Amino acid sequence: MTSLTFYFDPGCPFTWITSRWLVEAAGRAQVDVTWRAFPLGIINADKEVPEEYRPLFEVSNRALRVVESLVAEGRNADAGAFFTAIGTSRFVEGGEYDDALVVAAGTTAGITDVEFRMADESQDARLQAGYDEIHAIVGDDVGSPAIRLDGTDRAFFGPVVSPAPKGDDADRLLAAYLMLLEVPGLFEVKRSRQGELDFS
Repeated sequence: MTSLTFYFDPGCPFTWITSRWLVEAAGRAQVDVTWRAFPLGIINADKEVPEEYRPLFEVSNRALRVVESLVAEGRNADAGAFFTAIGTSRFVEGGEYDDALVVAAGTTAGITDVEFRMADESQDARLQAGYDEIHAIVGDDVGSPAIRLDGTDRAFFGPVVSPAPKGDDADRLLAAYLMLLEVPGLFEVKRSRQGELDFS
């Protein structure tokens, strides 16, 4: 069975839309998806970014501690449900992205000790490891999300889509993405975004 690892920051709207496509299409294609940290706070540590983004990076880091701790315990499905609850609250329902939203998402996903996991600084090494793992493959000029074909050194940033393809379109994109991952020399396919983000 094909398996992919989705490296992500839960605060990124582009990441959320891409994840909805992947969850839908992977389920039909019987492709396993593992969730791993790709924190925007680490990605942008040495870059000039507006100061108002820094608190959001910290919220994401605490949320990703939860993700990494769950995956380490073999609870990948719970990690995915947690991310779904965060994204639904923030991007679909318009909630403010803060610790309270993350705690509520944990409750929705059935994680009873989410606050403990958020505060567990020992998970920061796993956040860094997730970043290092995928950064070594995709390089510097990319961000969240990145998707890796497990068992290989093949991965790309993206795809970045809006809105998330559904049905047959979702299936075709996944099939195409898997084929692109098999091309050794391919490193970029891109065009400028048109229109506003569509979370529908």
